[in-house]
Amino acid sequence: MDISAGAELSYILEHYDLGELVWYEQDQRGYINTSFAIQTEKEGKRKKYFLRRYKKGVRREELLFEHSLINCLSEKKFAIIAQVFETRQGSTYVYVAGDNDGQNGVYYAIFDFLGGEDRYTWIAPSCTPTEIASSAEVLAEFHRLARDLSTTGRRSEPKILELLPQIEGNLSDCLQHPKGSVFDEYLIENAETIHRAIEQTKAALLHHPCGSMIELVIHCDFHPGNLKFEGEQVVGLFDFDWSKFDLRCYDVAHALWYFFACWDTDRDGVIRLDDCEIFLATYQDVLLKKSGLEPLTNIELNCLPDMIAAANLYVLNWTILDYLHKEVDPGTYLIFLKHGVNTIRWLGNEHNRVRLEEMLEGVRNPDV
Repeated sequence: MDISAGAELSYILEHYDLGELVWYEQDQRGYINTSFAIQTEKEGKRKKYFLRRYKKGVRREELLFEHSLINCLSEKKFAIIAQVFETRQGSTYVYVAGDNDGQNGVYYAIFDFLGGEDRYTWIAPSCTPTEIASSAEVLAEFHRLARDLSTTGRRSEPKILELLPQIEGNLSDCLQHPKGSVFDEYLIENAETIHRAIEQTKAALLHHPCGSMIELVIHCDFHPGNLKFEGEQVVGLFDFDWSKFDLRCYDVAHALWYFFACWDTDRDGVIRLDDCEIFLATYQDVLLKKSGLEPLTNIELNCLPDMIAAANLYVLNWTILDYLHKEVDPGTYLIFLKHGVNTIRWLGNEHNRVRLEEMLEGVRNPDV
């Protein structure tokens, strides 16, 4: 056991009434925050929790937004999410100040430990048709409950339509500060392809009436790695730290990209349209049967192909920024970069676009 990590976690637990640390294990799956499964003992009873150390630079208002979202969903009886615990002082987080007069400090929070199996990550998930349908049901229910939430705080990241122009600048910044790796070589070779995709996606979205589309709190990171399964059913949804107010259509598109853009060498970037149809048909059916939120409208479905392109650029932007600002393995991030570029090429193929639009015809609701 790493004594320094154990001491750190024990110190955080001192702020809670959850008992003393008896075991912990770091979660190796995350790329953003650092998380631990922990077990505590209190009055002779042991219980498991999930403790997160947030990345440096996270703002207090972002934590307040995430945690108030969780609390609002809990009040609406969304039973598959992890509760966030309050400290002895009534806060949902612990802040440990850093150097330079308290700057560069770190936030921590403790959540319920969700049951179920961590079956997938965000990379190359291969869900069964039943798992796909169950996941779509969860996203539809999340959106239905998130339609009228009163949250506090806010996520500082811009909405997708405002973020797209910034991606261009981040790409240029990365190109101007190469590290001499295979990642840089591939980025330079494909920079024009990425530039063109950004411009085409921005122009395409301008032609859609995005102002008339539904906005609500979106998950913004809905993928199989943030779900827990029992059998083929989703029993847990977590990681709301990327959530924000944005277009519902974008959240659905982001999920389609995560779930169905292939990672196989010979099919990298290919979007599995049959699986997309299962997901979308289920999503639509759930909202047709329940009140509180209408299914995807025809306006939203018309926009979906371009929103999938935007979702791909969103993750490509994360890849570029992570590589630029962190000490990461260039080979691993080259895989992410190639995946984004290959998806750009697939989406830019006219035949694929026609097939995607034909698939969407099958999930339209004539009444919306």
